[in-house]
Amino acid sequence: MDKHARVRDMPVAWDSPNIYEKYDPKGKSALKKSWTRKFDASGISFNDKRTCTLVTRQHVVMARHYKRSVGEPVVFHDRRGRWCQRTIAKSLDVNGDVAIGLLNEPVPASYKVYPLLVAEPKLEESLLGELVIVTDQNRRLFVHEVASVRGTNIRFIFDEKKQIGFGKRLVSGDSGNPSFVMIGGEPVLIETHTTGGWGAGPFYGNALLQQKLEEAIRALGAGGSLRTVRWQ
Repeated sequence: MDKHARVRDMPVAWDSPNIYEKYDPKGKSALKKSWTRKFDASGISFNDKRTCTLVTRQHVVMARHYKRSVGEPVVFHDRRGRWCQRTIAKSLDVNGDVAIGLLNEPVPASYKVYPLLVAEPKLEESLLGELVIVTDQNRRLFVHEVASVRGTNIRFIFDEKKQIGFGKRLVSGDSGNPSFVMIGGEPVLIETHTTGGWGAGPFYGNALLQQKLEEAIRALGAGGSLRTVRWQ
């Protein structure tokens, strides 16, 4: 896939960056009728600022420094706004600022499980300048660019003059919110926020991080494994 095809695959930002018109952490929610409807956020739990993101039907990733505790609720809303609640049954610190939690039971098939990028040679180099969808604690979408990738860490930037979408300087409380690249219309998890500003955090296309995640998934139990997709 060429670079221009990937750009066309991104949602075109217009109107509001909000994912929801009305959000209810204890019931059905209404998605906003905007460009954000093209993005499947059903695998992101926004009912707490300590955001959780599905990587299997029963495992979520979180920021290690801003994670939910065992017994706390994890709420998802599918593409029709339908509500699903689980709780954190167990959790493990993985690598760097990544923790993984085991839900008390799997989520239904209508909720999105996000794949990761296949860790392959020259992936870091090929991602430079690519567009990413960045989320925040207020359930919004922003369009940033990859500024650098070094080992298990990735950093973003945005340039308001390019008008590629809404950009945001991340702040306290945004930690753990996920970022994605788009491949064939599917969001692929690439990062969860550790720092503020343009955004930076663990790079989920890194082989070592993926190995540590798989080990933690096996240790937590309940089966399941990561899914990966190729960038090129």
